[in-house]
Amino acid sequence: MDQDFIAELDVALSNVGSDVLWKRNIGGVELWISPLQLSGQMKVAETINKMDLGANIVNESKRMTLAHSIVGIGEHDLRQYRDGSAVFPVPGKDGKPVRTTLDRYLHHKLGSWGAEFINDVFLVYADLMETFQRNNIKDIKFDNAKDSREELAELQARVYEIRQQLMMPPLVEGSEPADQEISDREGFEPPPEPPEDSEEPEPSLSTSFDPFTVAPQRARPAQTSPVTGLTVPSETPVPSGPAAQRAREMAEIESVNQPVQPVQPVQVVQPESPVRLDVVDKQVSRGPVDPPVIDRTNVSRNPRFRPPSTVR
Repeated sequence: MDQDFIAELDVALSNVGSDVLWKRNIGGVELWISPLQLSGQMKVAETINKMDLGANIVNESKRMTLAHSIVGIGEHDLRQYRDGSAVFPVPGKDGKPVRTTLDRYLHHKLGSWGAEFINDVFLVYADLMETFQRNNIKDIKFDNAKDSREELAELQARVYEIRQQLMMPPLVEGSEPADQEISDREGFEPPPEPPEDSEEPEPSLSTSFDPFTVAPQRARPAQTSPVTGLTVPSETPVPSGPAAQRAREMAEIESVNQPVQPVQPVQVVQPESPVRLDVVDKQVSRGPVDPPVIDRTNVSRNPRFRPPSTVR
């Protein structure tokens, strides 16, 4: 196999997605930042899973991330030492310097940096990674991604089912210009606006409070059930769909099977009627009561003691 081809292939396959470089001036220091390599991401994950770090797990994860993403500072380009051999000196366990790799060397040096400075550098790194990820897939069209309106209709139907199970009233949304377009596309009917004459006047501050006043009930329009053919009270319009339709049909069938209770009329006390304070309850006088009569027992008499009948 041609050696030139192998060399070109090695260059094409090396550092894919990690050879990007950003130079940012943070706190007067110019840092060279590059995306994490997979090996660095694995070491960061190992750091997060360490149980002995305790409350320092957040700071240690930031420190490990920056140790694998910083590839230069000021005029010093360190990219050639990335994934290189151990050439940087760090203090060993016995105090004597030992040679180590670039990420371990930076990890040791970051321990003496300012805590706030490291937090600021990590914020810059996180913002760069978010932009980097968005740019990587900006020209990609995902075939399995759902349309926003379709996903919204499914979520609304699911919310309606859950609220029906919890015996909660349906949600009502305000009218928006996009409601008509959603209705034409997904079959969703926005809630109708109440008529102008149905608005209730706001209570006046000058009117005295009457605890016996009963607010009149607002009548709801009726609609015919598509399952039973009976007229049932209509609720607030909800999103249409197979799941929502099944929930409405079950609710209508249950309402038909239940016995209908007669509705008692509600007496409304007019707030304008004055309360009379001069009315006093009078004790009703009782007349003489007849003594109770006890039924007499029928006893047979001797005919000889029967009194003579009166002769006319």
